[in-house]
Order: sequence, then structure tokens, then C-alpha cells
Amino acid sequence: MPQRFGLKPVETSKLNVAPTSKIMNAMAGRTPQSAPDSGADEERRMPLPEIHPSHPPIRTWREFFLHIVTIVIGLLIAIGLEQSVEHVHHHYQLREARRELSKEVDDNLRIVEFNIESTRKAALALEADIAILRALQSARALTPKKLDYTWEPWDTRDGTWQAAKQSGSLSLMPHDELRRYAHVYAVLAAFMDALPVFGTRMEVAGAIARRAPDGNLSSQDIAELMSATSEAQGRVALLRRLLQYARDGLQVVSNDSALKRANAASKPTAEASQ
Repeated sequence: MPQRFGLKPVETSKLNVAPTSKIMNAMAGRTPQSAPDSGADEERRMPLPEIHPSHPPIRTWREFFLHIVTIVIGLLIAIGLEQSVEHVHHHYQLREARRELSKEVDDNLRIVEFNIESTRKAALALEADIAILRALQSARALTPKKLDYTWEPWDTRDGTWQAAKQSGSLSLMPHDELRRYAHVYAVLAAFMDALPVFGTRMEVAGAIARRAPDGNLSSQDIAELMSATSEAQGRVALLRRLLQYARDGLQVVSNDSALKRANAASKPTAEASQ
């Protein structure tokens, strides 16, 4: 083919064209980097399993019994530690129960003393009421004296005792000590059961007496008052007997608690002197 204007034809087969990725990297002034090895990173992140050395196999009876003895000693140590902790806990629990019960016993002793005096006055008032009613019944005349059916009781307390029963602290007490507490609170419970009945008879008698504010009671009123007053006398006699039993028992328990506290306080002093 004739050449025109002195140009030579270019042979395309001899052109050396670099790959596009190399050109782009060269333009950016970077060198190609290999992609991160995700498998190696995953291996570095995973924690290695903890490997314990394997125990050698037991080949003789001596090794077998030594292994068993080691296990038994470990179990005995664990049981001993558990029993020690439980003993300390029970000791603290019993000490707290005794302290709270001692407070409640002292409170009940004051309440019982008050109720003894209150029932004594009520018994005297009932005797005077019976005398007035007999005079009215025989003479049918007005008397300047007024019938008295008032009294002021205090309820005894057993909240600490009930809480100690529910918590199981009472099972930690010695038998004799528990028996004394149980007897005292049984008497107090009997007093509280008898108290509403006596109070009801006193209220009924007072209501009948208020039918005639001027003291001019009818024959039926006098008969009803005699019956209600006599029943109230029997009820107050029972209350007074229960209160006497309760006071005796509370005094014994209170003295026993004071003696235990004194002995507990003297132990550290004796140990320090030694």
C-alpha cells in the first residue's frame, strides 16, 4: 500500500498495555495489597480451650485407696465447714430470739401487774354491786350508791413468740427453757380468751343498769343484774387466777433470762483475765 505524507503504519500487536488496576494504583500512588486473611483473624479472636493434664490411670489398689481417701477427706472438710457456718447461724438466731423474747416478757410482766390491780378493783366493785342489788331487792327503796361496771384491761403481747415459732428459732432452745416459755404463753393465751367473755358480761350489766339512771330499777332489771353480776364475779375470779399464774411464770422466765445474760457477759471478762 502506498505511503502517504511520510507516515508509517502502527503495528497494534506490539503495543504493551498495562492492566487497568495497575494504572489506577499507580495514579493513586499506592501499591496493591492483598486482602486480609479472614481465617487468620477468626483464629486469633477465638479463645483457646483450656487443657487440663490428664490423670494417670489407676493401676494398683494403693493408688485406688489413696484416690478414695482424698475424695473422702475433701467431702468431710466441706461438710465440716457447712456445719460450722450453720452452727454459728443458729447460735446468732437463738441469741436474737432470746433477746426479743426477754423484752416481750418484761412488757407482759408490767401488763399483768396492771391487770391484776384492775381485776382486783373490778372484783370489789362487783361485790358492792351485789350488795346494792340485794338491798334494792329486799327493801325496794332507792339507794344513793351507783352500780359500777367499769374496768380497764390491757391486752398481753405475743407477737415475738409467734414470730419465733414461725422462724423455727424455738427448736434451737433447750427443752426446759422452751417448756417454761410455752407454759407462760399458754396461760396468757387462756387469759386473752377469757377476757372478752368477762367484758361482755360487764357491758351487759352496765347496759341494764343504765335503763334507770335515777336508780329506780324494776324487779326484772334487778333480777337480770343479779344474774349478770354473779356471772361477772365468776369470770373475774378466773381472770385473777390466770393472772397470778402468768405473773409467777413470767417472773421465773425473766429471772432465767437475766441469769443467762449475766453469764454471757461474764464469759468475755473471764477469758480476758486468763
